[in-house]
Amino acid sequence: MYQHLSKMITGTGTFVAQQGELFKNFLGSHMKYHLLEHESYRELLKTREEVKNSYLKQEKALNDRKEKLFRQKDYAKWGYTGEGGIADIEKVQDKLSTSKQAAFTYMLQNETKELEASKEELAFYSN
Repeated sequence: MYQHLSKMITGTGTFVAQQGELFKNFLGSHMKYHLLEHESYRELLKTREEVKNSYLKQEKALNDRKEKLFRQKDYAKWGYTGEGGIADIEKVQDKLSTSKQAAFTYMLQNETKELEASKEELAFYSN
């Protein structure tokens, strides 16, 4: 019985040693490639995180400014750049005074465009 157990353990040990050789011979070069490329991926993820943090800060600051402008109800400070200017805002004034989401589309349009550009940059790094 002990002889049978000894052969089984020896056979298992040989099998594991052969598996190790196979991994070393066939997966070693593949893993070496990943090890070399790992630094590039790490740098890319770091850049993405920096862009993401910048975008989130810009978004929060812009939304805070829009909230403040919405409470003030001073349409001249909204920075609307449409052809009609403030006259366009006055046409839909009733809707804008009650709907924050609708009002935000008229506010700080240049800053909103900059935020959209930052969002596209983040999407570039994310994809």
